[in-house]
Amino acid sequence: MENALELKTLYKSFPSHTVVDGISLDVPKGCFYSLLGPSGCGKTTILRMIAGFAEPDAGEIVLNGRRLNGLRPYERPVTTVFQSYALFPHLTAAENIAFGLQRRGESAAHIAPKVNRMLELVGLQEKAGRLPANLSGGEKQRTALARALVVEPELLLLDEPLSALDPALRKRVRIELKQLQQRLGITFLFITHDQEEALSLSGQIAVMNKGKIEQIGTPKEIYLAPATRFVAGFLGAVNWVDGIGVRPESTRISRTAPANGAKAVQAEVDSSTFLGDCFHIQTHTADGTAVTAQVPHSDEPYAIGDRVHVWWHTSDELPVRE
Repeated sequence: MENALELKTLYKSFPSHTVVDGISLDVPKGCFYSLLGPSGCGKTTILRMIAGFAEPDAGEIVLNGRRLNGLRPYERPVTTVFQSYALFPHLTAAENIAFGLQRRGESAAHIAPKVNRMLELVGLQEKAGRLPANLSGGEKQRTALARALVVEPELLLLDEPLSALDPALRKRVRIELKQLQQRLGITFLFITHDQEEALSLSGQIAVMNKGKIEQIGTPKEIYLAPATRFVAGFLGAVNWVDGIGVRPESTRISRTAPANGAKAVQAEVDSSTFLGDCFHIQTHTADGTAVTAQVPHSDEPYAIGDRVHVWWHTSDELPVRE
């Protein structure tokens, strides 16, 4: 598959520490690609270097065969949707969307149909004349997205654009964002610390930690076959029993020992939490290791202090290297 973006051995340091430590990755053309990692791992610094707001100390940034190093932000065929949306408060939704086209010197006759198409694409036709103060959080996010897309960038950068939304709205906008990317076919590079967002949106994910890439793969590959202990723990909960990692949804619990072929440890129930579709049963083993089992709410109830067996199949063990 042809690559849209290539990062070649990027380095970026500040006086106190190295933020980006020799990062190399290829983003396929038309892909929804996520950089996932905790705060301070270097993902936002990478976004800033691609956008032209910071220059790498070493390495190359290549977009569709063109080297971007040294180009000013407005010289790059890249747009950014920021966490704060950065809408102009004195401009309506339609005027915000038109801003980039006006800066490029396009005529009003060419701008109007482009803005109308974007308003229709993001479902804001009836809100076109409203100022940002009169838009909901989701409407502001869609206005910022339309403003970034209307100039037809080769690459769209998204800097945690859903973090300001409430959980229910975030899930709805997430679906809209994925559908929009698939419809337009523009390459999206999404920056997030939220593993659920990365898993649900991405075609590919690069998991970062301390300025380096820990693993690159599809959401399914990274979740089911994490390369390192860090990746396993960052993408969901993990039980670690004698160095073996097992997800809570793959961990069973019973009052009697399981049949042969399963691995089991004896434990005591610490808590049982109802989560709607399941219970999370928190236990501890004789050496104090915490083990969580996720069981259907139709299973028998467990009380604090119950003696149980927690067990799993070897096929459910995570194949981490360390």
